[in-house]
Amino acid sequence: MNALEAAYGRLLAACAAVAAGLVFAVMAMFTLSVVLRALVGGHVEGDMELSEYAMLLITALTAPWLLRLGRHVRLDVVLVNLPRRLAWVCELACDAIGFTVSLLLVTYGWRVLVASHSSGTKIVKEFTIPEWWVLWPLPLMFALVAVEFLFRLRRVALGPRQARVEGGQL
Repeated sequence: MNALEAAYGRLLAACAAVAAGLVFAVMAMFTLSVVLRALVGGHVEGDMELSEYAMLLITALTAPWLLRLGRHVRLDVVLVNLPRRLAWVCELACDAIGFTVSLLLVTYGWRVLVASHSSGTKIVKEFTIPEWWVLWPLPLMFALVAVEFLFRLRRVALGPRQARVEGGQL
């Protein structure tokens, strides 16, 4: 199981690396647009729309990785003030809830994706593209998040009976 979890961690790191590449590409595209605007009055066609799609993909690729690193949004003011064992139970419960909600969102996202693909719905902006091209990252992201919640549950269950330390907290 440890080897599987390590391999999964490498997959999430690869997803984060792709997201970092997308951030760089968007930055380069906007820089080019600004330079073109200053020099010749033009710009990169569709730059705003492309950046919107890239931001969705960046979010989908980094969310499970951030969860794994404990760099997600976490309010633990209650946990740090609970008895250690009760805080541990709360960690287990929150991971179980996170897993369940992620599975629900995978199911819903998949249904919306299939419905969009079946109906042939298009997004018409500067580019005209099939809507499902924009929707496909969502069920993937929540599936990856669900798997990470399972690994989190395992780590907490096998670890010390206390709240986990995440995100650089002391």
